[in-house]
This record gives sequence, structure tokens and C-alpha cells, in this order.
Amino acid sequence: MTDDRKNPAQVVSIFPLDLVDRRILSYLGDNARMSARSVARAMDVSAGLVIERIKRLEERGVIKGYRVEVNHEVAGFGVNAFAFVQVNAQQNIDEALDFCMTIPEMEVANWLSGEYQLLLTIRARDYAHLQELLLGRIRKIPGITHITTPLALAHRRRVGGQFAFTWKDNTSGDVKND
Repeated sequence: MTDDRKNPAQVVSIFPLDLVDRRILSYLGDNARMSARSVARAMDVSAGLVIERIKRLEERGVIKGYRVEVNHEVAGFGVNAFAFVQVNAQQNIDEALDFCMTIPEMEVANWLSGEYQLLLTIRARDYAHLQELLLGRIRKIPGITHITTPLALAHRRRVGGQFAFTWKDNTSGDVKND
């Protein structure tokens, strides 16, 4: 499980991405198992250049890891629900988010501004399992006062991770070795 928490006081250093970096990220976003040689061949550049760029992107924290793309329906978790959760104003939000991520069926926990403080993405086997989650573990979120649970009836998602769209606009053009 990854920990995507950010300390608001922590300064994030932005790493500028050029066309080569964006194209590499685009190929790896489509297929994280693609070898550096295959990426280089597709880009018509040297494998050494691609290996060097991937290493630099990993060291700078742009590439955080490589993941498996799971078909939730085939894996037996075909019910996708969202939970909008209100919590007490005095509640430590990090404590609530950390608790949410102890629930194995929790895919994402977001802190929101507005009427609801949390937006949760939940994966369940079936509606009985979802009910069990809502009445059991989710109801125990620290400071919870109210929950609303819309169900996802259909969806589309980009393959390649949460922010795969970022690299798709700027990947055209030929790139030659530096």
C-alpha cells in the first residue's frame, strides 16, 4: 500500500519534464512491463538514453512505482461504490484517512472541502458485502457523523494509473538522441 499523504508545510520540488520524459511516461503508462529497449525502439532513440531517463525519473520521485492493472469484476470485486462522509470539525483528518486505509476494500480516500470531508472509493464483492462494510468498518471511521453512498453503475478509466492523462497530450513528434 502506498502512502500518498503530503505535509502541507512540506515544499514539493517540481521536476520539469521534457518531451522525452513525457513520451517515456506515456509508454510506461500504457504498459509498465515494457522494457527500456522496447521503449527506445518505439521512440527511435538509444536504450541508454531511455535507461538514464527512467533512472532519473525514479530518483526524482516522478515515477513512484510500477503496478498491476486489476480487472475488479473478474477478481470478484465488481461493486464500486463511493461514500461521502461527514466528520466532526474537531476530528484530526489524518487520523480519519489513516483509519480508512486500514480497510482492505478501500481503494482511495480523499479529503474534501465543502459539505463532506471525505470521499471514499470502495470495492465490494456484492451488495451484501457493501452493506457489511458500511454498517461495520466504515461506520467506525473516527469522528463520522453522516454517510451518503452513491453506487457506480458504469465507468471509464484511463489505463496507466491515476494521472495517465497528463502525458497523452504531449507525446507526438520525433525525438532523437541528445
